[in-house]
Amino acid sequence: MNNIVGKLNMRSAKYTILALMAIFIISGNLFSQQKRARDNYEFLKLLPKYSQTDNLPATRVDFTVTLSDGTILDALKFIPQGTPPAGGWPTVVFVHGYGDNKETLAGFAQAQAEYGYYTTTFSMRGQGNSTGLSNLISTTEAQDMIQFINFIKQDVAGGINPDNILVMGGSQGGLVPYMACTMGMNVKTIISALAPPNFATSWIENGCIKMTLLWTVEYTPDTARYTPQVERMSDWIYSSTKNHWDSLAFWLPQNRDFMNLIPNNRVPLIMEGSWQDKFFNASGIMRASVLNTGSTFHLYLGAVQGHGGDNSPTEDTWHMQFFNDWFFYWLFPNNGVKMPAANYDYASTLYPVNGLYWTFQHDSSVTALQNISSQYRLYFNTNNRLTVNPGTNNNTRVAIRNQVTGGLTMEEAVNEEFTGTVFTSKFKKNTRVFTSPVLSSNKKWVGIPKVNLNYLSSASTFTQYNFQVLEVLPNGKEKLINRINYTDRNYTANSRRTANFEGQAHSHIFKSGNRIKVIVTNLDTHADDQWFLGTNPFVLPVLKNGYNYMYLNSSSYIEFPVINAADEQADNNTLNSDPYRFSLSQNYPNPFNPVTVINFSIPVKGLVTLKVYDITGREVKTLVNDIKEAGNSAVTFDGSNLASGVYFYNIVSGNYSDTRKMILVK
Repeated sequence: MNNIVGKLNMRSAKYTILALMAIFIISGNLFSQQKRARDNYEFLKLLPKYSQTDNLPATRVDFTVTLSDGTILDALKFIPQGTPPAGGWPTVVFVHGYGDNKETLAGFAQAQAEYGYYTTTFSMRGQGNSTGLSNLISTTEAQDMIQFINFIKQDVAGGINPDNILVMGGSQGGLVPYMACTMGMNVKTIISALAPPNFATSWIENGCIKMTLLWTVEYTPDTARYTPQVERMSDWIYSSTKNHWDSLAFWLPQNRDFMNLIPNNRVPLIMEGSWQDKFFNASGIMRASVLNTGSTFHLYLGAVQGHGGDNSPTEDTWHMQFFNDWFFYWLFPNNGVKMPAANYDYASTLYPVNGLYWTFQHDSSVTALQNISSQYRLYFNTNNRLTVNPGTNNNTRVAIRNQVTGGLTMEEAVNEEFTGTVFTSKFKKNTRVFTSPVLSSNKKWVGIPKVNLNYLSSASTFTQYNFQVLEVLPNGKEKLINRINYTDRNYTANSRRTANFEGQAHSHIFKSGNRIKVIVTNLDTHADDQWFLGTNPFVLPVLKNGYNYMYLNSSSYIEFPVINAADEQADNNTLNSDPYRFSLSQNYPNPFNPVTVINFSIPVKGLVTLKVYDITGREVKTLVNDIKEAGNSAVTFDGSNLASGVYFYNIVSGNYSDTRKMILVK
């Protein structure tokens, strides 16, 4: 046991989860939208302490960086007051989300500095007290990031380690560092959360405009100050003419999407995303992973808070240990930490529902997620059915009327937040519902769903179809999973067409005995979205009166990329044919007083022994010594009768053994 203690001495960890739930900012009676979504920072965890000493005092220094074009970035840094290691303090750069500023992350920066890190953050151009104009997350901001990193690397006298820099952020804070790395920024490692490299196209994919894009480009100057081109984007969004849509579709991706630059990256990184992201489609993160051939990476998709994603305490616990291992591996040499065997971790949503949120089930793969499934096709059929066989009459069709009267404009609809007597008197939401038979087995959806649609509309120029995917319990209760949206913005009235388009990437386990339900609608609102979107739709509707028809034949179907049990058993590339493997998680909370929880899992039924030892190697408690079924288990450890200090817990099951460290603080 003493050998275990010595081996794991560097694996000390101290974390805190800082919950910032500032999802909405409520402004006054603005010209248009009143509620505006903001990023939060749930993904930011405090990294492990550099040493075992008490927290170090840290000195705050505010400073500015003048860029090559004269823009002045408003910045701050925290420097630990102590003796730095050889080469300087390991360094963390925090990057804020869109519309925030350096003060948003000042508390994180100070807390991290007290752990023995040089920390710094700055306000992006056009945000906070930095000068210049925001170009809405572009190569302009990425070049700023490179200049900022090169500037702080010179602060050797302040204790920085220029060769040991970690950069982390989410949304804008994840996109800009990731983009900068593809343009030559040289740091040790980055974490990029909620940041697909095709984010700009994701905002307007399949001809649809997401509500969150309008929120973002309509920030008032006290939040973000824009370039003239970005200023025009809200006018393009409100317009009902095709040439304005064409301008938006052309200019928005320019110097923003950077999928083609991914192979240039040489910086190790974590890419993380939420299946339920209301800003960006997680499919972009999936696709970026296979292009990242020039550096070490790890992908996680599932429960990442921010942008409207669900919360999962079990996934938070997994994240804590994963972050701990990653940062020990890159920032601390000779630490003995091994990289995970799989590059791809993900979590699937499934019943039961916990309050607002789905349950999440964790899994891993050594193969890219888009390559581990096969298509499960269901046809839209007569009598509101989803069937495995298509309808036989090529001309059978149903209508989803887009009933718009009274001269309703998009600006008026947005001002009304798509509700109230004025809006509902001018716009009628209509739906068609299709439901599958009862599922005879679980179906695990992993990846990007698609719809193939044979359609016709009496409206001209624009026509829209929104598909919402739900799971229905035997008692009739149901919950929204995700959606697929399509707008034809080059449509000729009464022309029959066929289109194939992708939806929001997701992983979800449909359970045996339940049904799959698809709602086709002209207004993509749902009660399960209201906690984030309010009464606003996921995508802005088309405000043209007419009948939108979908044909119920072999050309109208929905496809889910599904891993069935037989497929999983045959696929040697997935780590976990069933969702379980040998694992021992970091206890949570840690440090604790006096109770903490330890999670572990085993892939097969067997004897499990879990014991706690003090720092001398003396056994102080046996938590488990029993036969356990395959699966996840949680054990509570109560240290009420123990003194404050460092303890170790060790698990043995078959040939598997692992040990982790925990700290009791009274």
